[in-house]
Amino acid sequence: MTLGLTQFGLTHIALAGALASCVAGIGGFFYGTHVGAAQEQAAQKRADDAAEAVRAKLQGQIDASTERSQAAEYTRQANVREIYHESQKVVERPVYRNVCVDADGVSLLDRAADVANGAGVASAAGGAGATAKGAAQ
Repeated sequence: MTLGLTQFGLTHIALAGALASCVAGIGGFFYGTHVGAAQEQAAQKRADDAAEAVRAKLQGQIDASTERSQAAEYTRQANVREIYHESQKVVERPVYRNVCVDADGVSLLDRAADVANGAGVASAAGGAGATAKGAAQ
C-alpha cells in the first residue's frame, strides 16, 4: 500500500507543481502586460507633455505676433484720415473736344460783353441772333 500511496502522492505533487507553474506563468504574463502598459502610458504622457510644450510655445509666438500686428494697425489707422466727399454730377449737354464754347455759351458771352459795354440787353436768354450780329460788327 505504501507503494500505491507514494505513486499517487507523487502524481498529485507533479500535477500540483505543473499547475503552480502554469498559474505563475499566467500571473507573470499579466504582471508583464501591466508593467508594459504602464511603461507605454508613461512614454505617451512624456510625448504628450513635449507636444503640449511646443504647442504652448508656438501659441505664445502667434499671440505676440497678433498683438504686434494689431498695434501696428492701430497706429496706422490713427495716422490716416479718410475724408468722404460725395458729389453728384449732372451732364445735360455733350462735351465736344474741338469746340470751346457751344451756342448757349456764345450767347452768354455776347450778353456779358453788351452789359460790360453799357448796351441794353434786347433779346431774352437763348436768343443769340441779334446779339451775335452786333458783337460781330
